[in-house]
Amino acid sequence: MPVRAGALLAIAVAVAGAAGCGGGRPAAPATPRPRGETLFVQRCGACHRLAAAGTEGVAARNLDERRLSAALVLRTLAVPPKNMPADLLSAADAQAVAAYVAANAGR
Repeated sequence: MPVRAGALLAIAVAVAGAAGCGGGRPAAPATPRPRGETLFVQRCGACHRLAAAGTEGVAARNLDERRLSAALVLRTLAVPPKNMPADLLSAADAQAVAAYVAANAGR
């Protein structure tokens, strides 16, 4: 017995609807990272581990091990240890990274 084209279309529409194809809400855009986190990941994460940023560097201090103040981070960026690059960040970027690290280190 031949199946009519209209019946096939109705079945296809029903199956697509049941499968959730189309018609749903568009996915919400991902929340952008805070500026300090983005800079930390780009400029510091290759060497420093910080779980909050998802970085796993092992060449320098593990920032998950102790809490750090923003002032200490700023001083370290201003006068870095010999194994850390100098002029890594501008003053404004250093402020953002210091605030981010202070909020997330040692947690």
